[in-house]
Amino acid sequence: MRSVFFVDDEPLIAQGLATIVDWQEYDLHVSGSANDGLQALEKLREEPVDLLITDIMMPRMNGLELIKKVKAMHPRTKFIVLSGYEEFEYVKIGITLGIQNYILKPINIEELEATIKHIRGDWEREELKRFRSEEDWKILRSNILQRWVSGEIKSSELKQRAELLGIPLHYPSYQVNVLRLISDERSVSQLYRLTSLADECCRALSEELGGDHEVICFPDADDDIVVLTASMKERKDAAREGTRSAMAKLRQLTGLRMWCAEGHAAVHDFKDIQESYRLAKGHFNACLIAGEEETLYHPPAEPESDPASSPSVRPDAFAKLLIEGDVSSLQAYIESVLDGGSGAQTVPRGACMNAAVQLMIAAKDVEKSPDYSEVFTPMHRINTLQGLRSHVWRIVERSLQRLQEADQGYSLHVSFLVEQVQHHYPEELSLKTLSQRLQMHPNYLGQLFQQEVGASFSDYLNQYRIEKATQLLLHTDQKTADIAFSVGYTDSSYFYRQFKKYTGVSPTEMRSMYRI
Repeated sequence: MRSVFFVDDEPLIAQGLATIVDWQEYDLHVSGSANDGLQALEKLREEPVDLLITDIMMPRMNGLELIKKVKAMHPRTKFIVLSGYEEFEYVKIGITLGIQNYILKPINIEELEATIKHIRGDWEREELKRFRSEEDWKILRSNILQRWVSGEIKSSELKQRAELLGIPLHYPSYQVNVLRLISDERSVSQLYRLTSLADECCRALSEELGGDHEVICFPDADDDIVVLTASMKERKDAAREGTRSAMAKLRQLTGLRMWCAEGHAAVHDFKDIQESYRLAKGHFNACLIAGEEETLYHPPAEPESDPASSPSVRPDAFAKLLIEGDVSSLQAYIESVLDGGSGAQTVPRGACMNAAVQLMIAAKDVEKSPDYSEVFTPMHRINTLQGLRSHVWRIVERSLQRLQEADQGYSLHVSFLVEQVQHHYPEELSLKTLSQRLQMHPNYLGQLFQQEVGASFSDYLNQYRIEKATQLLLHTDQKTADIAFSVGYTDSSYFYRQFKKYTGVSPTEMRSMYRI
């Protein structure tokens, strides 16, 4: 789904644009809004959009200046200009910039919708041009397949695209498997080209199954390889053996462990593929690998919920070990909490993750300026109990090192800035205003802060706010929007982007996955 962003110095208009059109009907989602060109430019630097609808006359930076700058950064963005009055010079400049339409206020909704339909046609033509090469064709095909299994495409569009892209919809039986390559240290996409691995898996499985099957393999958004087997009759045993054989070949090729989860034993309607995919992915979300198997295969079954007995953490006892700095005792304690039980192949992910988070937060709490992104950012890549133990120990080891370095202290001016953040983080804070209170040039003060703290003032402030928001998400039932406001973010969409930037997950994912 493509994105649309609104800019207008009248807040009611900027907010109203989100509701006057059913954007989802045009496969668009509203990514945010801004009340002037500079504010919009700052947001769009971090997160480009497909369509920008902007007013012309705005303070600080007008709409045409904004379009010039956005076009330089993101050439494929399309633009619609709004104005309260007709001005031929603006129209001429807009035409040279390649805007799609110049709409006078009050906005004619029919004209706006007609413009959006025209833009969608341009997007489709551009998309067709881009996929003419083989690689672009694969990307487009993979995108349609991902939307199919995740349920983000309508049947009418799927049928239309399937004929063009060679996606089989006419078979009476389908089997969905999802294959995960295990790399706890780095994402698999950093190690290998996933489309090539998917092609190799497809070749290996096709050779095993023979001509009465059609096999499609493609990477999904989580760097897993989706294995879709279509056949004229149900042969689940053959599909399982063929998949195991393909896993062995990929294991030999990459040296990585393989974990395969099977969806429903057989799906007899291409519309039910999504449920089978959801079931297969559910295994990964529910479990961590505890054993040492090189290849692990999960047959179709609803993932079991976490048992009543979960790893037990005593934060007070662990904090005492941290203060004492006894490395061997700390390692033994971590091993005892995350021991994996009685030799099972897998253990419940949620319970182990929660215990690990408690251990790591206890370690971060002894630091003077803790960075909680170190805790959460890598966790979505962890699939094994050993990988989780290693991650916990890395965090503890860094905290011990920083605890030893904590007595270095800051200079008077930098201490003032740190204190302002710690005591006034919900308020409007900037290096410019604080430097005036210290009667110092903001650039020089910023350099001092960077040298002593090891981060820019804005990064330190955002990181501190996100840490406070994380604590509220994990330990209260407050709404996310209220938490954002309470830690200093008046724009909830900007808070979501900053939160994901510093923690690697969204606030909703944080609360559902790691809540203690």
